Amino acid sequence: MGLLYFDQEESGGLSLALQEDSAKTGKVTSAGMYFLCFPVYRLDHTVNSIAAAKDADAAFFKKLDGFQPCEISELKAGNHVFGVYGDNFFKSASYSIEALCAAPFMEEKANLRAVEAEILGKRVEISKFETEYREVLTQFTEMTSRYAQEMQAIDELLRQRNEIHASYTIAPMKRSSSKSRNKGPFRETREDAQVRDKKPSMRDRPKKKKWFNIHLKVDKRKPC
Repeated sequence: MGLLYFDQEESGGLSLALQEDSAKTGKVTSAGMYFLCFPVYRLDHTVNSIAAAKDADAAFFKKLDGFQPCEISELKAGNHVFGVYGDNFFKSASYSIEALCAAPFMEEKANLRAVEAEILGKRVEISKFETEYREVLTQFTEMTSRYAQEMQAIDELLRQRNEIHASYTIAPMKRSSSKSRNKGPFRETREDAQVRDKKPSMRDRPKKKKWFNIHLKVDKRKPC
């Protein structure tokens, strides 16, 4: 539902001047218009809902974009036309329109004017902050990507280091096993070389038989 205010034209017709959508407060749904003889503002939530559908961050930065001044800030003496519209065509609804004089609410008027001025200032701050936020967000995205790349590079270097450390324990075992396989033939060859190179000593030389000077006569004419 919503509250409508109409201007009376010279021709006698009506033209829509203000429209305020309702919001649920407690158990009832209400909409209000304030004519306080100074600019008051209304918040259009449709602008924020459209931004939220596109980007969650944009929903925050565009939250105050719908904070716009009302076209009419005071009512002249005379007759005025208000109306109520509903968005449910299948169910009837009851409503009531209440008009209050603002004179007894002087403190509330001052507070409303002050807080709306702060909201306008905050809207300017948020606009500047959005520019800074987008720049930092871009840097953060780049740093996050670099973080992942650097972490991957460190893991790869540590993996290579571990493989090199492992080669010190695996490679000597292979070399020692190959040496053990060649140890037997190598020893035999070495022993053969030592035998060949070893010169016979005096003890190892064969003893010559000694012959005594015995003269034997042999008759060559007689056959043996």
